[in-house]
Amino acid sequence: MEKITRLKLKKYLIIFILFLALFLRVWKLGKVPVSLFGDEVDVGYQAYSILKTARDYYGNLLPIHFHSLAEWRTPLYLYSVVPTVGLFGINVLGVRLPAAIFGVFCVYALYLLVKKVFADEKLALISALFMTINPWSIQYSRAGFEVTELIFFLILGLYFFFCSLEKKGKNLWISVLLLTLMPWVYSTAKLFLPLLFLFMFFNWRK
Repeated sequence: MEKITRLKLKKYLIIFILFLALFLRVWKLGKVPVSLFGDEVDVGYQAYSILKTARDYYGNLLPIHFHSLAEWRTPLYLYSVVPTVGLFGINVLGVRLPAAIFGVFCVYALYLLVKKVFADEKLALISALFMTINPWSIQYSRAGFEVTELIFFLILGLYFFFCSLEKKGKNLWISVLLLTLMPWVYSTAKLFLPLLFLFMFFNWRK
C-alpha cells in the first residue's frame, strides 16, 4: 500500500512539474518579451507563405532550407510554426507557441533520460524541476528560437539510445533518426553531432 502511495505521489509530482513548466513558458507569452524581433517576424512570414502556397516567400516549393532575407534558415522549426500560424495568425502566439511547447517537452524528456540512465526517480524529478525553473530554458522557450526544439531532439534521441542498449539495439533507428534530424532544426548541431556520434560509437561499440 505504501509503495502504491509513493508511486502515485511521484506521478503527481511530475504532472505538477510539467504544469509549472507550461505556466512559466506560456504565461503572458504575447507580452513578455515585449514584441517580435526580426528573426521571429521572418519565421512568421515564411510559415504563413508555406501555409498558403506550400512555398517560401522566394517561391521555393517545400524547401529543406529557407532562403531568408539575410541568411539560410533550417526548416524544422519553421514547419512546426505552420499549424500555429494557421490557428492564431502571424502574431506573437503563432510564432512563439511551438518553442514554448518544445520547452515543456524538454522537461519531460529530461525526466525520462535521467530516470533511464540512473534508475533514480527522485533524481529524475529533481532534474525535471531544475529544467523547469532554469532561466536559460525559460528565456529560449518564450521566443521563436529553434534551440528548444534542438534540445528536445537531443535529449529524446539519447533516451532512445539508452533504451536500445537494454534491448540489444532494438529501436536504435529511433535514436538515430532524432539525432540526425538535429542539423535541420538548428545548424549548430553540425558542429557537435559528429563528435557525439563518435563518442557514442567508441564508448558503446560492444
